[in-house]
Amino acid sequence: MSTFLQTDPATRRIESPNDLRGYFQRFAKPRGVERVGIECELFGVHKETGEALPYVGPLSIEAVLNELAYEFGYEPIQEQGHTIALRKGSTFISLEPGGQIELSAEPVDHLHQTKAQLEEFFFQLRTVAHLLGPISWLASGIQPFSSLADIHWVPKRRYEIMARYLIRKGKKAHDMMKRTATNQINLDYHDEEDAIEKMRLSLALTPIAAAMFANSSFSHGKANGFLSERLNIWRFTDRERCGLILKLICEHCTFDDYLQFILDTSMMFIVRNQEWIVTRDLTFRQFIERGYRGHQPTESDFELHLSTIFTDARFKQYLEIRGMDGQRSHLILSVYAFWKGILYNDEAKRLAKHLIGRFEERDIYKLHADVERLGLKARLKKMQVLDLARTLVRISERGLKEQRCFNEAEQDESIYLVPLKEEILKKGETPAEQLITLWNGSFRKDRRALIDYLEI
Repeated sequence: MSTFLQTDPATRRIESPNDLRGYFQRFAKPRGVERVGIECELFGVHKETGEALPYVGPLSIEAVLNELAYEFGYEPIQEQGHTIALRKGSTFISLEPGGQIELSAEPVDHLHQTKAQLEEFFFQLRTVAHLLGPISWLASGIQPFSSLADIHWVPKRRYEIMARYLIRKGKKAHDMMKRTATNQINLDYHDEEDAIEKMRLSLALTPIAAAMFANSSFSHGKANGFLSERLNIWRFTDRERCGLILKLICEHCTFDDYLQFILDTSMMFIVRNQEWIVTRDLTFRQFIERGYRGHQPTESDFELHLSTIFTDARFKQYLEIRGMDGQRSHLILSVYAFWKGILYNDEAKRLAKHLIGRFEERDIYKLHADVERLGLKARLKKMQVLDLARTLVRISERGLKEQRCFNEAEQDESIYLVPLKEEILKKGETPAEQLITLWNGSFRKDRRALIDYLEI
């Protein structure tokens, strides 16, 4: 949700939708040079209570950013006199609207490098926590203790506009912005056919992946009745631009279909001379046709608009897959490995497509809602999701082995699927169910035990 795009009116003027027809094709990468980018979101909390850190103050999210900049050489990015993000080369540390801290890592060649990126990020956060005071970093899909009202807004004009816009579209929009977290993976594509195949497959498989990685069953200090409350929150945010869009799964979908969807989605804002301008009752297509208050659309406006599309998979200059709850630290790489194994191997894509292709779009859409409460026990027609998940993970494992990316111990990337197989699929229980069992059992409903469990 965070972005560093600053619309430059000097960029290429868009005079017709036809000017955008080749946009996504421009970012295709040759075969053999596919890279992996990841985004990882965490909750900063008071170590004793698990309550969200405020944005400002001596023990705050802003203090964390400033200390990270000082200790580890990041360049601070400021807005309205406050630090709201950090940059070092192609790596960004940014904030979600409720102060969730997010690593947007530089794209790398394989997941062994991703592992090193995560370890470095976690080390830096732990170091700063040690320097500043009693702070814990929690890896989960939802803030476990704080109420919506008790979570501070990050002072970004982008978020201020989004908050006003989205709450008119969905009753849980602010919960999405302030209380949720995810692990996302960004993948390359070779051409239009490859891109659309990857997007369709990732959208169709997201409900199954979301079931495996359901991890938002505990909020406001108690079980919330969901296995993935985060999924439910997204369903009541803005149906125009969020979740699973059925027309993007259809067999004959093209880049042009995706472009038409983007053009007909309502805009939120543009930026001119570092000023955020609210756009009211305007789609991007209408912006092209008639402008807005004397402003004419540019390619940078289009890219900013793309950053407000929150479907479970979306195109920017790559394919971004974003439908899973945030995981405990040792399971985060399982999320990335699952998708890389399937989408970066032609045979794995074929097998996964054959498996999911027997179901209709409406079946997948229904499953997307069912897994919020049922997780791996949900059914896709007559098949239990657990069985589908086990099959898909075997396909992913085969894909990773065939990609032959080895670490110094000569292990391929399939090692990152081991926690998923052993802790989730073998037991047939989601992380969400396991957490509630522990809370009611050995944790004895003790906050500190749960904080220690979720801490990176």
